[in-house]
Amino acid sequence: MKLLLQNMLFLVISFIFNLTLTAGEPTLIDLEFLQQDFVIKTEQIKIPAYPDAFNPSIIRWEGKLLLSFRARDSLTQSTNPVYLTWLDENFKPTGNIYRLEIHNVPPVGSFMQDPRLIIIDNRLLMIYSNTWDEVTQELRRVFVAEVQYDGDRFYIENSFPLLKFDRDPTNKQEKNWVPFEYDGNLLLSYSIVPHKVFLPLLEQNECATIAYSETNIDWNWGELRGGTPALMVDGEYLAFFHCSKYMKTVHSKGKSLQHYFMGAYTFKSSPPFSVTKISPEIIVGKNFYHGKLHQTWKPLFVVFPGGFICNKQHIWVVYGRQDHEMWIVKINKDGLLKSLKTVKDFSYKNATN
Repeated sequence: MKLLLQNMLFLVISFIFNLTLTAGEPTLIDLEFLQQDFVIKTEQIKIPAYPDAFNPSIIRWEGKLLLSFRARDSLTQSTNPVYLTWLDENFKPTGNIYRLEIHNVPPVGSFMQDPRLIIIDNRLLMIYSNTWDEVTQELRRVFVAEVQYDGDRFYIENSFPLLKFDRDPTNKQEKNWVPFEYDGNLLLSYSIVPHKVFLPLLEQNECATIAYSETNIDWNWGELRGGTPALMVDGEYLAFFHCSKYMKTVHSKGKSLQHYFMGAYTFKSSPPFSVTKISPEIIVGKNFYHGKLHQTWKPLFVVFPGGFICNKQHIWVVYGRQDHEMWIVKINKDGLLKSLKTVKDFSYKNATN
């Protein structure tokens, strides 16, 4: 009954929003009125030495929680440095904050963005985007690197740019690919609609397309793009995506500004890895959009998921807020999974290139 009432609320708000758009006087929506029952609580993750840390990823490795994040360099104000720290079970830092050391990574220098952590055969891998064009620093490609830890430092000795793949020619910047583990191998979801899956061939700096599936998804909150790594949960892969849309809301004080959202989707546990279910609407928690405003590269309202962990009852998703904060949202796992709607898989193929 609660789920039914929740869906009815979404429909009513969407109807009012669309109706007032056509009338020329949009109603200002408070997005946090859409918070679902399965969202239990949100809490900010604070790193005292880096008060503006943002866009985290999280993994359980060697029996402990490991968090990565971006933060501004105190001298240059660059947002490209990546840091790591161990957390306790309450998501509090337990010791040192390590700046990731990077060696032998082309091109010279590092302009890393939004790394995701994943474990493959007990090896800690980091998937991130970096510039490839040294001159203009405009061309971005996805990189795969193994992160080493010797007890005193985290470092990357080699990183592999993925340069040749079946790409969307309209994408100048490649980022937000979704990593997941299958049969002991790293796979990467290039896109959600269609769901195109790559096998990275690291030494060749290329990807083979191993699966492709078309899915009929009705989604009105912007293009579906990658967010967290995908993990096996109750027999299927689960991941959290991000999307964005220009809207006039109470948060934007009536201005048409870009709002970033998160949602969840599942896909099959074996090839062709077809998408099976998706959130009926955006996932919203307390303080997603209310709270302190920060100056970003342009006026934005950002919720950006980067990783999650789970147990039998709960899921914890870490996300960046406003490119200046790190948060974690606790979700009832069964409630989330029951809320997802089934999507129709109408064509697929296995492919190699």
